[in-house]
Amino acid sequence: MIMKILWLTARSFTDLCSTTQQALIHGLLNDGFEVQLINGDEHVPVEEEGFVHTTLSRSSRRGFQASSLASNMVQWLEKNQLDSSKTIAVVEWRVARRIAPTLNRLGIRWMLMDRSPPADAGLLGWLQWRSWRKAWSIAREQDVLGFVVSPAHKRFVDLEIGHKKTSILPAGVDLNLFKPMKKHEALTMVYHGRLDRHRGIMAAVMLAHKARQVGVEINLKLIGEGDATTDLHSIASEVDYIEVKDKMEQAKVAQEIAACHIGILPMPKRTAWVLASPLKRSEYLASGLCVFGVDHEGHRLEHEMPWFVLAAQEDFHEVGLEYLKNFTTHDNVQSLEVRAFAEQHCGWDKAITNLKDGIHRTMADS
Repeated sequence: MIMKILWLTARSFTDLCSTTQQALIHGLLNDGFEVQLINGDEHVPVEEEGFVHTTLSRSSRRGFQASSLASNMVQWLEKNQLDSSKTIAVVEWRVARRIAPTLNRLGIRWMLMDRSPPADAGLLGWLQWRSWRKAWSIAREQDVLGFVVSPAHKRFVDLEIGHKKTSILPAGVDLNLFKPMKKHEALTMVYHGRLDRHRGIMAAVMLAHKARQVGVEINLKLIGEGDATTDLHSIASEVDYIEVKDKMEQAKVAQEIAACHIGILPMPKRTAWVLASPLKRSEYLASGLCVFGVDHEGHRLEHEMPWFVLAAQEDFHEVGLEYLKNFTTHDNVQSLEVRAFAEQHCGWDKAITNLKDGIHRTMADS
């Protein structure tokens, strides 16, 4: 019997952070599952056998996108006659609150997917945290398996919600896409992802400024979009050592990263990032880059490595300056060591295996 995985999410396949769901879905398809993705995208770049994409409309207003999409998902589920004996749903926490009652009524088994707790600030963040807690509370009440990204994330769910039935799906990287290439001649730091102020982006900019002031020939490349984009473009227009690039396809991101020397992890010690398993960390390492960032559990590796340096948030610039002053740009041996580490520790195999195990557990428990 071929099982259909119904993947219900508010995440878009056009986001830089969509790498995870793409990798996990590919893993399921390769193992013989059928996957039907339901989200708000008009089109997704997947054309594999066994994959179906269903697009549903949603509000364009921030704060209403996930709830409006979830309402349309409920209508879709009620209209379509799904064979509950052959269907298991993977439900992202943003839409779980509205969808779970319908899945239960239809007899469709489901699992909760949490790739990241809320990262937004202000009122929007408060509303998201309320939805997050409700989703996990439903999972606890119904003894539903939930997927998290790290041991810290697992402990947090247990502490906040009291739900222990969780499985870790660590972030990985496409090792065929992200790989070492010829580096820029000038020492270059890179960051890619959301360019939001609360993610510490300006701290990375200030590090580049300070390094230049003490004579370090350093460039900084920023890739993405966010609430700091306008200011970053303004800064970049005044200096020749900061470059801001718009969001781009993963293949292009991989090329841009591979030409740099140091990947930056500036995200501060806030809940969302302390619990994280950041994709960009794995992508930096697979590309043979050294890493410098803020020290907290979400950024750390299990083992200390000379090419992976983290500093306390209050010492980020002081430690960063010393690090940059002593950096050797043409250390190809070190780049190969970083790549070798990534090949051993940063693939998607573990996450895909844990996801498939979770599906089989859910089938067996029913």
